[in-house]
Amino acid sequence: MKTIFSNGLFLVLCSFFIPLSAQRPWNYSTLQEIRLDDAYFVDPPAALKAKIAQYTEKTEVPYNILYRLSVSCNKNGIHQVLFQSDSIVFTIPEPLASDLLPYLVSDRYWRERYRQLQDWAFVNMDNHYMIDVDTSNHRYGHFSPVTWLDYHYQPSSEWPVSFTIRTNNHKQQVLSLPVLQRLAEWGAFTTDEGLMAYEHRQEQRRQKEIERQQELQQQLDSLDRISELFARRADSITVVLQRDSMAFAEERLMADVQATKDRMNRDQLFLMNVRSARSDYMFGLEFNFYNCFQKTITKIEITVTPVNANGQVQRDQFNRDVRTVRCMGPIRPESPAQYIFDELFWDDKGRIKYMRVTSVTFHFTDGTRKNFYGYEKILKHTLNQ
Repeated sequence: MKTIFSNGLFLVLCSFFIPLSAQRPWNYSTLQEIRLDDAYFVDPPAALKAKIAQYTEKTEVPYNILYRLSVSCNKNGIHQVLFQSDSIVFTIPEPLASDLLPYLVSDRYWRERYRQLQDWAFVNMDNHYMIDVDTSNHRYGHFSPVTWLDYHYQPSSEWPVSFTIRTNNHKQQVLSLPVLQRLAEWGAFTTDEGLMAYEHRQEQRRQKEIERQQELQQQLDSLDRISELFARRADSITVVLQRDSMAFAEERLMADVQATKDRMNRDQLFLMNVRSARSDYMFGLEFNFYNCFQKTITKIEITVTPVNANGQVQRDQFNRDVRTVRCMGPIRPESPAQYIFDELFWDDKGRIKYMRVTSVTFHFTDGTRKNFYGYEKILKHTLNQ
């Protein structure tokens, strides 16, 4: 089993109406941040509307529209925020303006996010149940072209924006932030360079598989030649000694294998090793599991955290510091299984040095689960640390 993750896109998701102490990137933390910026003014609670009405007098303030903001001082030295739209202008003094910060969505922030989204030129067709893609079009293999058309603010919604896209079915589709984040976490999107790198990796895998098959065939041919030699010289004492030596080595090897299995079963050493699977911009992992339990495993869920050279948690380019992957079985008792996840984190600056496995959850055929939490504890269940 091999799971492919393309470079993801990190989008912070939360309820929009949140306390000032828990500001999100699309809101402002201070009045200084809103100088000469466009902001979408979300409909505030009735109590704040009443306070605004005290300062705007007869001016009726429309909400859920874009305003041009600027900060200045009045003649008394009090900071105030100027709101300007096509048809209305009003000012709010500093104390009340600070209360309005959670309801002002920075258009500058979403313009930058949208500009970054436009680099993502393809979408993985495996996610077509979340995004409408014509899976009959295999021109790009597992990926289909995607065009980013626009972004829109959503009045009276907990999510500040939605994005309009078009895929190979030529219909416009609207993606909410939760759907977009989920697609990005699953590595649904990739760039032109990412698609070329993916196709290159696929070709390398195909070539390696061909080479492996050729090597296996050469080994089989060599064994056939050795068998013929043994058959022709069965009475030779040299051949007899060689055969006895090979039998002894095979017996010793099988004894070592069984001893290792017994130890892994006894100490529950389910993780044989973890190896890095790094490309130019991506950091992934290869997991080699062993079923040391008495029940067949149906699924394994693994959570990993990237770490820098100082042993500290290192967020990747899209601010992610944890990923959870799923390895599908079945894995029968005393059987191994290998899983490779090529692209878990985007790391074009080389800051991530290795990853820590922080949790492993096994699902069994009888419906039960077994959980292992903590990097140090999981190390104790690893054969080759």
